[in-house]
Amino acid sequence: MKLTDLDSFQRVMARMEEIGGIAERFQPKKQEGDPTEKKPEPGFADVLETKFKELSEKDMGPGSKELAQIIQKEAAKNHLDPNLVKSVIRAESGFKSSAVSPKGAIGLMQLMPGTAEALGVEDPFNPEENIAGGTRFLADMMNKFGDSNLALAAYNAGPGAVQKYDGVPPFKETKDYIKKVNRYWKGEK
Repeated sequence: MKLTDLDSFQRVMARMEEIGGIAERFQPKKQEGDPTEKKPEPGFADVLETKFKELSEKDMGPGSKELAQIIQKEAAKNHLDPNLVKSVIRAESGFKSSAVSPKGAIGLMQLMPGTAEALGVEDPFNPEENIAGGTRFLADMMNKFGDSNLALAAYNAGPGAVQKYDGVPPFKETKDYIKKVNRYWKGEK
């Protein structure tokens, strides 16, 4: 399963829960403490959810536990939801610390060289430095604009663009970026 299948996965899970609820209405009621009651075996939905979580962890690539720890630490330090940080990284670089965009953005959180320098990031390819700088910048945008969509727009297009348009800039790339990060973010919760 790919992360691009997240919306489909969530729809399937919701439908399975709905169907499970219907089936429960037709089950005979058991009294509490019934000694014949067996623990239910994991159902298809449970197995599927476990597999999805395993695949999500694999998507982060080698060293995913270390990366998750860095994300957790830097998100907490900057008062951000770690799943938002993870979603930004997924959207920006697909968890590739060696990523370089055609515009020159570098590393996991795709920091522009000037932004990295202003944030004190000496090696933007270093996951810990990149995430520390990226989360600091994202937190600054959250504090400045007070709204996650505006903060994401500023992260993508720059805070000047958000100020100029007094909201999300009318750039297709930025609008698509916000949708993508939000889709990942909602899927992480």
